[in-house]
Amino acid sequence: MNIVFLVIGIIFSTASKWLQIEGKSEIGDSLVFPAAFFLALALLFSFPFFHGWWDDPSLRPKSYRFAGLVAGGVLSFQLFAWLLFGQGEWLGALFLIPFLICLYFVIHTFK
Repeated sequence: MNIVFLVIGIIFSTASKWLQIEGKSEIGDSLVFPAAFFLALALLFSFPFFHGWWDDPSLRPKSYRFAGLVAGGVLSFQLFAWLLFGQGEWLGALFLIPFLICLYFVIHTFK
């Protein structure tokens, strides 16, 4: 399953970069977010502990929660970096708060 997410993430990432080079940076910038989402899911499915959670029906809700928190953290961090460094908006730093909250719950879920 991680190969499917990896291929989708690479397609989004390549399309994003191609559109940025072609001068359509708004669309290219927005495609970075689904690319980061799918690449994070590909990384998750490459870990053996996550496969154990995913395969066990009693632990599957834990895998859903873990994947949702990881995806939320990655997207929050991506928004932080894009707004602060790409757009020059200092309010992008506020997206570190949901990132840190997601990180806390990821660590708490992993225990």
